[in-house]
Amino acid sequence: MHNKWMNGILAIAVATTLGACSATAPIADKVQTAAVQSDVQQVRVLPLEGGRNFRDLGGYETTDGKTVKWGKLYRSGILTNLTADDYAYLRDREIATIVDFRSTSERSNEPDNWRGSSAITLEWDYEMNWEQDFAKLFSRPDFSKQDLVELMDKGYTDLVKQQTPAYRAMFQKLIESEDPLLFHCTAGKDRTGIGAALILTALGVDRETVKQDYMLSNKTLAGVKMMALPEDASEKEKRMYAFFAQLPEDIRGAMSGVELSWLESAFDEMARQHGSVEGYIEHALDVDPQELALLRTRLLQ
Repeated sequence: MHNKWMNGILAIAVATTLGACSATAPIADKVQTAAVQSDVQQVRVLPLEGGRNFRDLGGYETTDGKTVKWGKLYRSGILTNLTADDYAYLRDREIATIVDFRSTSERSNEPDNWRGSSAITLEWDYEMNWEQDFAKLFSRPDFSKQDLVELMDKGYTDLVKQQTPAYRAMFQKLIESEDPLLFHCTAGKDRTGIGAALILTALGVDRETVKQDYMLSNKTLAGVKMMALPEDASEKEKRMYAFFAQLPEDIRGAMSGVELSWLESAFDEMARQHGSVEGYIEHALDVDPQELALLRTRLLQ
């Protein structure tokens, strides 16, 4: 296989796993519009036409009987396809900070183009560089879903190391301001999933509930086209997309969803570095006990 062909395959593999899609993909994720309607401040999956995995972290109970406030913390995938009606729906939520965990190329390919309330954006220049790991996997003619799961286990360990500065900046922003904050990546499941797990853990939500929130991405992303063939696709691109279409369904499903072992791998890396997830929050993310108490006072009721 020619190097250029393999590079193209690997680029699509990484894009699929991270949740990248073509700008010509359908603008509405059906699961979002099918979300149960309720009070604007108390809906888990926001019913947005162009949203992807856009969720409110409110309503989760902590181990000491308190509840995470609604309308303060949001997690999401890309924001590129939000519609005018979506922005009208979001207006009263007054999101003041957007934390964009995506790489430089991801942001370039699908800009946020945020048109909501005035908000500052935190972002970082870097690249994922997972191609080499995917190359080894795809070079095996009999690779299975379990092989992919194990590859992503390692990938999550690397994400902890790579994204620590971003998670630290997110927590520091939460400490600085009590205004609503939105954090997102491309699919809103991996980098965002770890970020949500860290926030919920810091607020005192039990580990099982943290895992349930993480795994909810499998439902919110079910049936969503994570990768769409551009209308003007070249013959080369068509062959690459056909390659992925022929992969077993369980492998394609794993690439566009999450596995519990991935989050556990991230937690294990945090514990390896700092003794526990809580230790990682305190030492790697620089959140001292007084600041943690402030966050809980501000974000719990």
